[in-house]
Amino acid sequence: MDFADYRLRMRAGAPALAERSFYLVGLTEGVRRGVRAAVADPRERLAGAIRSRHPNAVVHDPLDAWLRTESQVPAEFHRLTGLAAGSDVCVAWLPDQESAADAVAEVQAAHRGGATVVVITGETDDFVVRAFATVVLPDLDAFTEWLHAQAA
Repeated sequence: MDFADYRLRMRAGAPALAERSFYLVGLTEGVRRGVRAAVADPRERLAGAIRSRHPNAVVHDPLDAWLRTESQVPAEFHRLTGLAAGSDVCVAWLPDQESAADAVAEVQAAHRGGATVVVITGETDDFVVRAFATVVLPDLDAFTEWLHAQAA
């Protein structure tokens, strides 16, 4: 179930089937580098791993939402970082220091909102990682293993 399906169910008064909500970090990087360039295999693998373990989870992908928005104004940025704050789990794939700098707004919002902040990176000495991560994992395979361990 994606966020659009979830929103339609809520508007219709249907009970939520979502076990948990996940937010995939990447809005700032996508806007700065070009949304299409940032929507790549790692985002799809993250969402696939989540849905394989939590089929009823809501997976917020801010880049998808940004692409569907007619007016990409600051209010939309704040709405999306608000989703990060309201999610159960915030997942940040940060392959380099530049991507870590791009993730600050989203991971800080998630951290302040009480979400579990999972950072997938080799940059464990980065300030953003140390300041906001609940869990630090080295790669996407480790993330899949972490998901399975959490559900057990």
